[in-house]
Amino acid sequence: MKLAWAVEIAGTGASVPEQVVTNEDFARRLDTSDEWIVQRTGIRERRIVGPNESTLRLATEAGRGALASAGVTPDQIDLIICATITPEHILPATSCELQHALGCHPVVPAFDLQAACSGFIYGVITAAQYVITGMAHNVLVVGVECLTRITDMEDRSTAVLFGDGAGAAIVRASRDPQRSLLAGRLGTDGSRAMLIWVPAGGSREPASARTVAERLHYMRMRGREVYKFAVTKMEEIIAGTVADAGLTVDDLALVVPHQSNLRIINSACRRLGVPQEKVVINIERYGNTSAASVPVALHEAWEEGRIKPGDYVLLVAIGGGLTWATALLRV
Repeated sequence: MKLAWAVEIAGTGASVPEQVVTNEDFARRLDTSDEWIVQRTGIRERRIVGPNESTLRLATEAGRGALASAGVTPDQIDLIICATITPEHILPATSCELQHALGCHPVVPAFDLQAACSGFIYGVITAAQYVITGMAHNVLVVGVECLTRITDMEDRSTAVLFGDGAGAAIVRASRDPQRSLLAGRLGTDGSRAMLIWVPAGGSREPASARTVAERLHYMRMRGREVYKFAVTKMEEIIAGTVADAGLTVDDLALVVPHQSNLRIINSACRRLGVPQEKVVINIERYGNTSAASVPVALHEAWEEGRIKPGDYVLLVAIGGGLTWATALLRV
């Protein structure tokens, strides 16, 4: 959908745990190898939270970084959106705890958003709508996950895929008419909801001794079906979003994709004719961090000087739900 909204990402931040777990660490205790993992996913290592780390801590550190980057103080934040599927607690929302942790005004609205890997982009587009309607001036959007808390570390098909982290951005009205959110697409196919799911812990299957014993509180994934869907859908939504903005893929300076699987990213970009040097890749260091994936990659690209004023930058993600999202920015 063509948007042409005069909003900008004014600053970014990121936080990842200190602990690094390599493919060799998994190979020592699971029937797998570094070669097998790299060939199928592109992952070489990932960050995993320790006993004293959590979703809130990572979100707070990333949020502080975004505030500093944008030159915004906590009392200037008008809204907090926290995208996560691994909240600090079931109740309250992590965004409420984050409001207090950052020292924002205690009346600032805050809510969590659950769209899995697409969550951060859902959050950016939602924040932009608050900005253009005048309901908020500075919106903090955080994508944060402690996926290893819901990953079965005895299941080699999923244990090697996921990592933990947080990324954040300040969304506000553009101070430069050239900077804008040009186009974006959000979508969901609920018929595929059970391709990535956690069987127990919700109202349908409350926690019990049986659900714990049967390991039903860990994430399950039908990887082959997700892979096939993601390859075609990523290509489709990138092409569609660029066309919505009246551009071509050649106009893009950078594509920041969700770091789900290197083969998915490479396949979609190759078929679209997007050269590798225009794609941000960090999956080899972090694995799949779900809602944190895009903002961490975006932050690193900005820090490395890969994004320059006037560039067209496309954010894209596909995640559980199944959900998908894009946002095309002129920065």
